[in-house]
Amino acid sequence: MSQNAGVTISNKAITLGIIVAALGFFVDLYDIMALAAIGESSLRSINVAEEAIKSNINYLQSMQMFGMLIGGFLWGIIGDKYGRLKVLFGSIILYSTFTLLNAFVHTPGEYGTCRFLSGLGLAGELGAGITLVSEQMKKEQRGMGPAIIAGFGVFGAIVAVIIGRNYDWKTVYIVGAVLGFLLLILRIGVVESGLFTISKYSSSVKGSFLIILKNKTHLKKFLCILIAGIPAWYVNGVMMQFSNYIAKSMNMKHQPDKGTVIIAFFFALSFGDVLGGLISQWLKSRKKSIYILLSLHLIMLVLFFTAGRSSVLIYYIAFAGLGLSVGFVIQLFTLAAENFGTNIRTLVTSSGLNLVRGWVIPFGALFNWISSSFAIAEWETAAFIAFPVCLIAMLALTQLDETFDKDLQFENN
Repeated sequence: MSQNAGVTISNKAITLGIIVAALGFFVDLYDIMALAAIGESSLRSINVAEEAIKSNINYLQSMQMFGMLIGGFLWGIIGDKYGRLKVLFGSIILYSTFTLLNAFVHTPGEYGTCRFLSGLGLAGELGAGITLVSEQMKKEQRGMGPAIIAGFGVFGAIVAVIIGRNYDWKTVYIVGAVLGFLLLILRIGVVESGLFTISKYSSSVKGSFLIILKNKTHLKKFLCILIAGIPAWYVNGVMMQFSNYIAKSMNMKHQPDKGTVIIAFFFALSFGDVLGGLISQWLKSRKKSIYILLSLHLIMLVLFFTAGRSSVLIYYIAFAGLGLSVGFVIQLFTLAAENFGTNIRTLVTSSGLNLVRGWVIPFGALFNWISSSFAIAEWETAAFIAFPVCLIAMLALTQLDETFDKDLQFENN
């Protein structure tokens, strides 16, 4: 049993909350990586010219990310004003509807619209899930809840690749929609956060981003969280998305398979998420756990850009190592949830998570601009960006408070 603000929540209810949040993240990553897995084949199917495929994939990815950026704020406000459960229901309905429609598009414009709206729906999934579970669990144990959510959820990316390899691209989207509607039914038994239940009767302003903007301390923390998350989505959204171009520029004797890269990365990430939680519980520190995994990230970058060029096996191992290291993100957003009060907690986690994902847009553009404008090989461009962002992330982390076993029954004004 867990008791928050006088509201007792059974272990069964907490377990169900973790399960549905994990399945929500499963669907989330399934959809994000579906585009990486079947983007090219789906565009060819709707008669996009071969020379326009790369630019259209970038367009579709950007549309999806723009939807997530807007949705992060939208669902964050809804979650803090009306409840975490409202987000979990509303987001999955929107996602499932437009993912189903995505299977029947005929033009890049229609494709982009569906990617935008499904991204808008997906934006609320992980942020609301982390907030709900963090508020329901005992403070001494809550680091493991989000870790389990993410550890299971990343298998969604692997499933997307497997289905994309063996079935038509339309099947990938139809399966995603069906999973979403099934998850909607499962969520009927989930209970609301006890902290939110009490907080909604307080007179404090809820779900307002102005609370962050008007307070220098809050704003500094929020910006540092965004900066600390850059390495994860630079590797995930840029290096992995363009891994075939990076590998080709390395002049490797045998070219790595992009699908295998994705599977290796996310399979390792599932362990990295749990490992981050275990380290956090063992050291009783969110920040130390993140530092350790960021240090591993730096080591794997060195391996990837040196030995990875000479061997496909080492290339895969390095990408898997990067996936393992990216497990720091779930601890980062648990830290984020614990740094802010109940009245803006969902807003911070949902908007923050999707703004971090949104780094794909400027860094993807930067990657393409440097490699094309200065005739620099793709692998050299990737390295030129990857090392500085990792070091900057470590620096940003120094500006955040340690929050292990912090009482979450507070609000920000």
